[in-house]
Amino acid sequence: MTFAAPYLLLGLITVPVSAAGYWMLDRRRAKRAAVWSRPAMLPNIVRKPSRRRRYVPAALLLLGLAFLLVGFARPQRVLASGRLGAPTIVLAFDVSGSMAARDVRPTRILAARELATEFLHELPTNYRVAVVTFAVTPRLVVAPTFDRSETIARLPTTVTSHGGTALGDGVGYSVAVAAAATKETEPGSVYRPGAVLLFSDGGQNAGGTTPQQAAVAALVEEIPVDAVVIGTPRGTVTQSFKVLGQLFPRQVPVPVDPATLREVSLQTGGTVFSAPSLAGTHGQFAKVYDGLRSYDVAGRRIQRLSAATAIVALLFVLGGLVLSGLWLGRLA
Repeated sequence: MTFAAPYLLLGLITVPVSAAGYWMLDRRRAKRAAVWSRPAMLPNIVRKPSRRRRYVPAALLLLGLAFLLVGFARPQRVLASGRLGAPTIVLAFDVSGSMAARDVRPTRILAARELATEFLHELPTNYRVAVVTFAVTPRLVVAPTFDRSETIARLPTTVTSHGGTALGDGVGYSVAVAAAATKETEPGSVYRPGAVLLFSDGGQNAGGTTPQQAAVAALVEEIPVDAVVIGTPRGTVTQSFKVLGQLFPRQVPVPVDPATLREVSLQTGGTVFSAPSLAGTHGQFAKVYDGLRSYDVAGRRIQRLSAATAIVALLFVLGGLVLSGLWLGRLA
C-alpha cells in the first residue's frame, strides 16, 4: 500500500497535537468549574460521566481526523490480477505493384481481399484480428481488434504502383504485431497464441530483412506464418514508363513465386494455401486458427482507497459528535 508522504507527515504531527490540545482544554474546563463551585457540590449540579466514557468521543474524533488525513494521502494498493488473453491473427497483405495482375479475377489484390473476408466470416468471434500491408515499407492498417466490420471495411483494395516487394520486412513486422498483442505464453506451452496469415504472390525484389530471417524471428516468437499464394505463372501488369517526357505503357511479367512463401510457412510450422483451391470452400482456413488457444496474462490492478478512508473518517467524526452530545451535553 502506498501513500503521499507529505500527508502522512502532517498526520503524524496533527493527531498528537490535537490530542494534547484536547487534554489541556479538558483540564482548563475542570479548573474553571472549580472556581465557580465547591467540589463537594458538583455531583449535585452536573452529571459527570465516567473517566472512560468522557474520552471516547474525543478518541473517535481523533480517529476520524487520522482517517481523513489518510484519505488526503491518496492511499492505493496493487492487486495481482489475471485475464484471459485472446489469440491474435495478423492478416498481412502484399500491396506491391505485381498484385494488380488480372491473372486471378478480378485482380490479385481483390481476390486476396475476398478470401480474407471469407476467412473473417469463418473465424470465431473470440479471436482478435489485425491488418498489415506492405510493399517496400510495412504499415499497420488495423490494430488488433474484435470488430469484424471495421476490419473488413479497411482491407486493401489498391496496390502501390511501381512498388517493390519487401516480403521479409512485411513478415517480420506482422510477427512483431502478433507477438506484441498476445504477450507471452507460459514456457513449454503447446498452444500458440497468435498467427500471421499472409496474402502474396511471393518473391522479394526489395531490400531489407530476407524472408529467411523473418521466418527465424517468427519461429523464435512461436508465431506460425500461413501463406495464401495468389497468382499464376502467366501474370502480367501494365505499367507506364516515362521516355523523353512522355508516358508509354508496357506489359511487365509478374509470375507467381510460391517457393519463397512455402519456405517461410514450412519453417514456421504454418500452412500454404493456393487461392484457386480456396474459392468458395468453407472450412479450409480452420488450419490457421485450430492450433491457437486463449492464454493467461499476468498483470496488476491498482485499487484506490481514498473514498473508503473518507467514509470511515466521516463515520468516526459523526460517532464522536453524537456521543459527545449525549454523554457530555456538548460537541467535543
